[in-house]
Amino acid sequence: MDNYFEWKDNLKENMQEVANRTLEQIQENIVLSEVKNRHEGYGISAEHYIIMQKAFKSVKTDMDDFLKLLPVEDKNALNTVSSLYNSAIDMGVVAMEFAAQCKRILADLYDKEKSPLEQYIDEMESDKEDFEDVEEK
Repeated sequence: MDNYFEWKDNLKENMQEVANRTLEQIQENIVLSEVKNRHEGYGISAEHYIIMQKAFKSVKTDMDDFLKLLPVEDKNALNTVSSLYNSAIDMGVVAMEFAAQCKRILADLYDKEKSPLEQYIDEMESDKEDFEDVEEK
């Protein structure tokens, strides 16, 4: 894997690149099986969603702790803000892992899932194959 990362002005593009590299890193460490269908994709997504919810809960707890400190004049907020920062970073890591798994699901299901229009076209083509052209004599 190329360790060079070119920073772009668009934050979303940077995050997409981080998600791509996260997926590459996961695939280097673990052999991932192919996502077979949308149900399996949903299961993988749900698993990461729960992990994301736990990370968000940690951020919420730190925010609640910070709020409790506001009325207390002699309390130093540095520890609380430091904890909030760490929780936010952890949530960002979990979010990138979630995005990486979604990217994997997209890639694995891309050829398997068809839009209604694609299904219609396939049906029309198979109907054409069922009919034989009549030759003129």
